[in-house]
Amino acid sequence: MADFYELLKVPANATFEEIKCSYKQLILQCHPDKLQQLDDPNPRAETQNSDFNAINTAWNTLKDPIKRKHYDAEMLQSKFQTHSNIYAHVELSEMQRVQVEIEGEGEADESPESESADKGSETMWSYAYDCRCGGQYLFDGPGDDDDDSPATISVSAPSSSHSTSAQSSEVIVECSECSLVIIVKQTAKHK
Repeated sequence: MADFYELLKVPANATFEEIKCSYKQLILQCHPDKLQQLDDPNPRAETQNSDFNAINTAWNTLKDPIKRKHYDAEMLQSKFQTHSNIYAHVELSEMQRVQVEIEGEGEADESPESESADKGSETMWSYAYDCRCGGQYLFDGPGDDDDDSPATISVSAPSSSHSTSAQSSEVIVECSECSLVIIVKQTAKHK
């Protein structure tokens, strides 16, 4: 898959306006009507025409926020599939389960008696796995659907053959210290 950001000569975190400006400059440089000369046929016309089409394809993808988000996800997924930085394939049950208390927002003038009631705290589960570098792979486990962390990417996998009510998925989790990743296989049961 072509790197659309590279084609448009912008960084991956470029704004819409930066992408648009670069697109306009590039399209003027390789537009077939601008390059065509009546008395001297251009031997590079076919190459420039393919550049023109590639730039248009990149622009049509990156100008639409939804298409851009899908493209970015595909590029990130392919990056992890093609690189050899996968440390391990791990079942969720192999990870250490850690209970995390999240304190809710309280009022500044609360008395010490009301703090002991723990009315504003929530409990959630996280999972940890040790990396060979000494860092950890941290993953907020299943049921925490509101986690949009850039360190995890859900990848759908086929359902397990022994259960029709379970859906198996894989999540890529980055190490907190190095560039290695693990692929966590989890099974979410539908009720």
